[in-house]
Amino acid sequence: MMREVAMKSVMPLAALTLAAAALGPAAAAGAGTATRSLIAFASNRSGDTEIYVMTPDGTGVHRLTRSPKFDSPQQWSPDGKKLLFYSQRGRGGGVYVMNDDGSGVRNLSPNPAFTAPGSWSPDGTKIVFWSNRDGSNDIYVMSSDGSHVDRLTDDPASDSNPAWSPNGKSIAFTSDRSGTPQIYVMNVDGSDPRPVTSGRGAHDFARWLPGGHAIAFGGGTKHRPEIDVVNADGTGLHTVLHDTTYIGGFYFSPDGRKVVFSSGRDQAAGELYVMNTDGTGVKRLTNNKFGDNAPVWSPALKP
Repeated sequence: MMREVAMKSVMPLAALTLAAAALGPAAAAGAGTATRSLIAFASNRSGDTEIYVMTPDGTGVHRLTRSPKFDSPQQWSPDGKKLLFYSQRGRGGGVYVMNDDGSGVRNLSPNPAFTAPGSWSPDGTKIVFWSNRDGSNDIYVMSSDGSHVDRLTDDPASDSNPAWSPNGKSIAFTSDRSGTPQIYVMNVDGSDPRPVTSGRGAHDFARWLPGGHAIAFGGGTKHRPEIDVVNADGTGLHTVLHDTTYIGGFYFSPDGRKVVFSSGRDQAAGELYVMNTDGTGVKRLTNNKFGDNAPVWSPALKP
């Protein structure tokens, strides 16, 4: 079970889901490439929870949002020029987007019901999200400007935290339609929903690995949370990380070689760490008395 500090603590029914600014050089996304990337994250170091960015080595921290309401990042656009995020600055909480420098904030879901972002489509033209606007939590899709909203799931169970696959053909999401929260995959039109996880314990917060062959998710138990990975067809389940406190979000690097995650292992409110995808080479990125959680890694960007 993963503690989603970014949103789970502030709304009922389901968990949260789980950077691109000109701030100087960042770590290369892959060996021998002239690219860089950034990590956006949520932090309460200013007194309320705002969105910040930093380089993958933990330097160059820069604040993007300045709102008295709760803000938490969800995903960078495919071109790295915009950031999809959740905010409580509107009624019910909603799906927001802003430019990579924090300007141009827009509410894409002016609906009084609870609404939370999922992810962009790979071509950046659509956004999948979840909302209880029709009674129960269900999955919806809209154009990237907030228009043309279509409902993808219609189930009395709670469907949440959708994530678009890199090949654009599938959407992973969390549903408790089997009795406990599990990871499901469906076609992008909402057809053929099928479970890829099962068993005891809550499985939530799906993230596709770069390449789209597998899905990472939060698993384990309250006292031993995990980041687990399963193939898109439900085979090959294995654990990437065990923790003894909580995991407050995670995200893979653009090349799939590293994972940034939040943990309370050194500081109860949460700090950010990075490690290799085999669980080795854990390095602490932030070190302060405040809570740093919900990291999201940008696409590889040209200098």
